[in-house]
Amino acid sequence: MTGGTSQTNQAENVQIRRIELSDHDEVLQFLRKHYYLEEPLTIGSEPKEQDPEDEKFNMSQLANGTCLMAVIESGGGDKRKRIAGVLISGPKDSSEAAHLFEEVARLGSNKWGRTLKLLACIERDSNVYERYNVAKALHVHIVAVDSAIRGRAIGARLIEEEKNLGRQLGYPLLTIDCTSYYSAKLCDRLSMDCINVVKYESYLDQQGKPVFTPPSPHDCVKTFATRL
Repeated sequence: MTGGTSQTNQAENVQIRRIELSDHDEVLQFLRKHYYLEEPLTIGSEPKEQDPEDEKFNMSQLANGTCLMAVIESGGGDKRKRIAGVLISGPKDSSEAAHLFEEVARLGSNKWGRTLKLLACIERDSNVYERYNVAKALHVHIVAVDSAIRGRAIGARLIEEEKNLGRQLGYPLLTIDCTSYYSAKLCDRLSMDCINVVKYESYLDQQGKPVFTPPSPHDCVKTFATRL
């Protein structure tokens, strides 16, 4: 799931590199400040903060060697660098939906369980393996940009670099579930295929009420894919 990123112009003085395990704490603090506070699934259901299992899952992806960070030089004579953006990703194959549903059964009805159930349904219905005739894919879980420097193409650069990395690692496909209106617009601009849409108002619990009610303009989850 990806939060809000709205970029227009090419960013300057930004370097993109792989995230190392030693970056764990800094990346987590960045996500807590610039991702979770506005991510639609997080703020769209109670309690309005991330489940610890959510953080644990996303940070576990660093071990895959497929996550990227954008760093930018700050002002001043010391030229310190800080994180400008983060992309969290990991591999998946045709067993992914079944695996997610197994996790849902383990977790029950807690917040992370509800979130994974939606993502499992999306994974099942998108069915990228048959759609694109591939055995595996690289899936983007998060794209987050520093809220103070959006509009500088950092999100777009992260995705483009992830495509390059995916090709180098032998992945035939890149996928992303955009829970945010803004990240979906970004993927549209990058000419990715929109292959599945789930309206928040139509995804209901057993009482017939929407499970997630994020603020406007976030009204759906759009799944995108692109061949590498």
